[in-house]
Amino acid sequence: MAIYLDNAAAMRAKAEALAAAMPYMAEQFGNPSSLHTPGLTAKKAIQKAREDIATCLWCKPNEVVFTSGGTESDNLAIKGFFEANKGKGKHIITTNIEHPAVSESIAWLKTQGAEVTVLAVDGEGMITAEQVARAIRPDTILVAVQFANNEIGTIQPIAEIATVAKERGVACFVDAVQAVGHLPFALGSTEGAGKLPLGATPRDYEGITMLSASAHKFGGPKGVGFLFVREGTKLAPVLHGGPQEMHLRAGTENVPGIVGTAAALIVSCRELRENLPRVRALRDMMMHRITGEIPDSRVNGSRIHRLAGNVNVSFSGVEASSILVLMDMAGIACSGGSACSSASGKLSHVIEALHIPPEYENGTVRLTISPDTTQAEIDGAVTALAGIVAKLREGRKV
Repeated sequence: MAIYLDNAAAMRAKAEALAAAMPYMAEQFGNPSSLHTPGLTAKKAIQKAREDIATCLWCKPNEVVFTSGGTESDNLAIKGFFEANKGKGKHIITTNIEHPAVSESIAWLKTQGAEVTVLAVDGEGMITAEQVARAIRPDTILVAVQFANNEIGTIQPIAEIATVAKERGVACFVDAVQAVGHLPFALGSTEGAGKLPLGATPRDYEGITMLSASAHKFGGPKGVGFLFVREGTKLAPVLHGGPQEMHLRAGTENVPGIVGTAAALIVSCRELRENLPRVRALRDMMMHRITGEIPDSRVNGSRIHRLAGNVNVSFSGVEASSILVLMDMAGIACSGGSACSSASGKLSHVIEALHIPPEYENGTVRLTISPDTTQAEIDGAVTALAGIVAKLREGRKV
């Protein structure tokens, strides 16, 4: 593949992550639950990774629970919190553009008696803290809002939303799969833990109760992630079995994956200040060229409150599936939206929620940039995209 622009689906694993993980696949392969030396070596590696992640996010090591990825973390947070706290109330607040791992978990909870308020986003895919405040009821126990949307890249005012929830005594769960390693923030559950410059005030996000992450979104291995659970939060396990992960996630830990996750996050946080301006500049240039050179095109999501590497655009009169096939034939990898839903062929619920003009809905493409993306790759992709859209439109006239 000549040009890879689907980094929101999966990033290339960082060299540091691979180097850190490999010894625990070969030489240090012990089970971390075993009491012999190889097992204890593996257990120490997990604890060191937990400490490294806590350092990056300004939280405590015992607040980091390792999982198989974002989907499991979302399920554990939502279902586990509801099960452990339903005696306090059964009302949940969420939005209409959440990732399916969140929305489907909440939909399942409705079969268990949960009552759900779904907040509608505006035309840029955003909600406000005021909307959340108005939706909170005496029996509200959880607010579940995505930090940054996986399709359109819109960043929600999470600090303000979490503060409102905390002030009203409501837990706040944040799906941060697209944000961790890409946005500067600090969870602020401990003083001075962060040795890496994150560029955020630690107290800004104190209202976040739980936060999910997935390693392959920031250069770690696939099949591993974690859930931040603020100390004192009551949570019931979703997987039952052994006592691993502080009795919250049964099953033998993925030691190589966990070690690789921590290594990738350390590098991502360390390089964030340097990478963000460059990636944003490439994104803005790409959006400017697309809308300037391709007639009847539009950018979806917020122009200001947006992930640095996200470009989501729609073209009138063409089908995204045709664009993606031709882009792939040209050696350019991109997607029609979330990798978890684009294969279904259905209109994205995120695009639907924006209420964009009908003629644009089916022509939506997502191109996502990484710190490794070059200006030449952006230029090549836009040139190819312009030619493909023009060819498809010309074909419709025949």
